[in-house]
Amino acid sequence: MVWKALLYVSGIGAGVYIMLLSRQLVSIKRWYDLSFLQGAGLIAWGLSHLMVNHPDILIQQLSLPFDMLYYLFFLMSIHAYPLAPHIYYDRWKSILDAMAFVAVYGAMALCSWLYQEDAGMMIVLLHILSGILLLAPWTTVFLANGLVHGKQEKESKLLVATLLFTVAVMFQPIMPTALFMIMGSLSLGILLWAHIRFPRNPSKGRLMNEYGYLHEQLRFSFLDSNSMQVLLFVEVVAMFTWPDSRIHIIGIGIGALITVFRLFLTKGWNQSLVRQMMDTASSLEKKFTEHMDQIQRKNDQLSQILAIKQTYEKILLASNEQSLREVSYENLQQVIEELVDAWFSKMDNLVYLRISLESQEGVVYYEVVRGDPNHPYIQRDISEQIVVDEQRDTPLAPRYVVMLAKSTTESVEELELEQSFFQLLVVNVRGLILRCLQENQLLELRLMEQEMELAQKIQFLLIPRERLVLPGLQAKAVFLPYTYVGGDYVDYLMLDERFTCFVVADVSGHGLPASLMTTGIRSAVRAVTQTYWKPELILHQLNKLLYEDLSKTRSFITMLIAVYDSVDHTLSISRAGHPQPFILDGSGARLLPCSGGLGLGLLPNSVYVSDEVPLDQDGMLLAYTDGLLEMSRKDSQQCLQTWLKGFSSLLSEEKRSGETDSIALVENYVWARTKEGLQSDDISLLILRFQSGTEQEERKR
Repeated sequence: MVWKALLYVSGIGAGVYIMLLSRQLVSIKRWYDLSFLQGAGLIAWGLSHLMVNHPDILIQQLSLPFDMLYYLFFLMSIHAYPLAPHIYYDRWKSILDAMAFVAVYGAMALCSWLYQEDAGMMIVLLHILSGILLLAPWTTVFLANGLVHGKQEKESKLLVATLLFTVAVMFQPIMPTALFMIMGSLSLGILLWAHIRFPRNPSKGRLMNEYGYLHEQLRFSFLDSNSMQVLLFVEVVAMFTWPDSRIHIIGIGIGALITVFRLFLTKGWNQSLVRQMMDTASSLEKKFTEHMDQIQRKNDQLSQILAIKQTYEKILLASNEQSLREVSYENLQQVIEELVDAWFSKMDNLVYLRISLESQEGVVYYEVVRGDPNHPYIQRDISEQIVVDEQRDTPLAPRYVVMLAKSTTESVEELELEQSFFQLLVVNVRGLILRCLQENQLLELRLMEQEMELAQKIQFLLIPRERLVLPGLQAKAVFLPYTYVGGDYVDYLMLDERFTCFVVADVSGHGLPASLMTTGIRSAVRAVTQTYWKPELILHQLNKLLYEDLSKTRSFITMLIAVYDSVDHTLSISRAGHPQPFILDGSGARLLPCSGGLGLGLLPNSVYVSDEVPLDQDGMLLAYTDGLLEMSRKDSQQCLQTWLKGFSSLLSEEKRSGETDSIALVENYVWARTKEGLQSDDISLLILRFQSGTEQEERKR
């Protein structure tokens, strides 16, 4: 009993899970989904058998309605099985089948309740007959599914699983308990697995004509009709299996009458489908005849066109020869005239041809005329106009190419072919003009590239390329522009024997405008450092000097000034909106804490402060522009941490390898990382390598 109860509880749980699988459907008719109906049937089946084993007689009697709901839900699930959009059970068929089932089941259930002495036999007949009522539509759906989807499709697995479970429940009353436990558990598991693997998306059906759809509908309807005939035979036989019970005979008789009525309607529906198929076949035959006539006419037209084509092949060859010639503004008019001459001489029906290059207002820049516009046998005027360039309207680049032709052709097919040939002529003339424009643009582009290369050479001359070597300090500038030229500026200049000024600046924007600004920065820095040596004063004077020009162009400059004192062996650093520099020493790589201020050109009277950095141990200071933190379009903070980790690893590698040229090591690392990433801005780097005061004194000794 415990194992049976566990099986029925498992059936209820499986039913709830299968019902939940239907929640993926958004249709308002989700309750009519296959999974929803079979899940509800499993719940009713489990509850029914749990009630049967209850000691209360009333609850045992209530188990029959739940058992009927199980069969009814499974019957409706077979009707709801998704075959194809055009193959399905009509609603009226489902209603009549449900009514017939309720009549048969209700009569036999009532007999089992009234005749307690034969209740066991009635229950056996009840389950067998109910199973047969399910297997009739199941056979129809299974055969139709094989015709539509093929036997290897995933959809057939659920039908097989439904059959196994139905057979197990159908023969449960006459089956040994152990065998039923095995078959019930196995079939329930297979049914659950089939529902999980069953595709949730509805079938879109195959592409076929109307006749094909009607043919498949008729085949499905015939299968359904045959199954109803078998079912009617079973119901008639079942009427006489218990002749002493009028209830039994009346109930199954009502079911049989409903089946007969449904069979009668199905026969009428089949006849209607046959008539539709015949009408469709006649329509298709008529369309086929018309299509064949059209093909014949098109073949005749094609033969005529092929004959005409041979006449005009010479025109195309002559046109291609002209199009392949070298064309420039010096010989453009000559090439157009030769093209028009070839066209006019080859076309037998052409008596007048005019090609003109015109402006938008109709001004004729140039024209070629051949033939007589007043020829007495003119049958048709042909005109074409095509735009050359919507942005230009000059004699060298006209707005339109206009063609006017007069022909003596009377054939409609020849006129259509001539129309396309004249369009090709206009396109060829436009192609000659565009080729001239393209050659001119290529020349301008080459000149522009030469100018940009010259600007690049000039900007690279402004940035020191050689390493600066001072007592206790070395400096190296690295410049990687985003385009030919950029808006970054790196420089260092000797103020006197004691002080050296280092500058790293970044002009907002890219390209040539930003690079022009760097020239002004260089001149301004050299002018200001003639008077001011402290970095905060240099920035203040540069802001006053450059503010007016920067505000007019709506741009700004970030800058870092570092002044090295070779006597005190210190660096004084001041920033104007520039990123904090990196400091690399024995403790690793980190950001150097130093005060900041607004970028140059943002406020007219910005004030800046400086920080003094004692160089009391060996290390390096790296000042850079923000392009270093914008590689690969990553988050700047993430990129910053990546650089810090990389520089820390570089210091460790330097110690292990015994490398003495730290500047070259850092420079090569930055070049390698830049080539790996996707550069999106100019990148500049100033590398300052300094030695501790103790080491410097030892080297002097």
